Amino acid sequence: MLRKHFELNSDIAKLIDKYNEINDTDFNELVNKALRFYLVNQMSYKDVQDALKEADVETSRYVDEAMRSSMGDINRNY
Repeated sequence: MLRKHFELNSDIAKLIDKYNEINDTDFNELVNKALRFYLVNQMSYKDVQDALKEADVETSRYVDEAMRSSMGDINRNY
């Protein structure tokens, strides 16, 4: 698995600690879910599909669900 190093600011670190305490999650799991959610919502559907061509079924299902949800938000704003 790819490793990246970054530094959390103190507010984010506190929020992560509290979230992990409440939801009994692992830091790596939380970071991966948060980044996936953010990136999928920031990228176009085609770019996400291209990036995840060899993704597993669960990831593909998540991407489809997130894209549908994003499109719903767009439609409500207009």
